[in-house]
Amino acid sequence: MKTLSFKIEEELHQGLKIGAALEGRAISDILKGLIQQWVKGRDPFLHQLKIMPVVTDEEELSPEELAAIEDARAEDSGGTWEELSRTLPKKAVEPHRK
Repeated sequence: MKTLSFKIEEELHQGLKIGAALEGRAISDILKGLIQQWVKGRDPFLHQLKIMPVVTDEEELSPEELAAIEDARAEDSGGTWEELSRTLPKKAVEPHRK
């Protein structure tokens, strides 16, 4: 578990406190949820692959290949390792170390 510490404007903090109280939620839970939504699908390796230009030295790509690349870029990443690992057989997950 890691701790984040940062400064925000007083008005923003007050609005966050009021909103959390109205919803009956802890500020930390709200911020964790926002961070999880932002991080989901932003695997650094996949992000680099998605923004990498597609080039070939020998031949042009066909329109079908270009369309397939665009479809692949638009696909959902599948979520986090924790979400994915729940869908895999247990023995496939065991070798993964944090």
